[in-house]
Amino acid sequence: MKKRVQKIPTFDDFLSLSKQSFNNTRLFIFHGISGSGKSSNLNYLAHHHPSFQNQRVKWIWTHHKRFKVQAIQDYELVVVDEIVSPFQLPAISKLITQNQKIAIASHLNPAWFKVLFPFTPTLSFRTDASDQKIRRYLDKRDISYSDESILSFCKIYGSNYVDLQCTLENHPGKTFDDALKWNQKFNKIKSFTPKKWIPSLPQLKFD
Repeated sequence: MKKRVQKIPTFDDFLSLSKQSFNNTRLFIFHGISGSGKSSNLNYLAHHHPSFQNQRVKWIWTHHKRFKVQAIQDYELVVVDEIVSPFQLPAISKLITQNQKIAIASHLNPAWFKVLFPFTPTLSFRTDASDQKIRRYLDKRDISYSDESILSFCKIYGSNYVDLQCTLENHPGKTFDDALKWNQKFNKIKSFTPKKWIPSLPQLKFD
């Protein structure tokens, strides 16, 4: 049996990171909902952007928990994926004092970082604001769509790839408008657990 080769999607630089110069920045914050491209942009920044190629980079997976940073120092770039709670921020403070630059995928409002690190040169990027990346994704897959369906999708789910892929997988081979309508119809089906449920065997009829 041949192993199925997974096709890796082409990175879409919808934040125009390739045009950015980060010489005077110490803290980079990529914030947005899950599936909106935070980790992909971190990966591009750390391994493909000219500012950090051939530099010492440390990648930290927090697993949504507090993490220790005592032994992490003297790196040109430290990547933290991801921050979901203010209780994780003290570790970021230590990283800033011990390393050159810090890049973060965050679910927190950027205001947290402005308050806690007011004197740290910071750039903030929102990954779930633009609908243009959704259009480009569909164009690359030759899937037709209307402006109304794009706006409706972003209003319901935000600009993220995960819900976009799920929508397309549930109704393949159709236009995005049809796939979105089918997905919205399916989502209206609700399940519930009755308060008083008496289990019973099904009644079967045999000839």
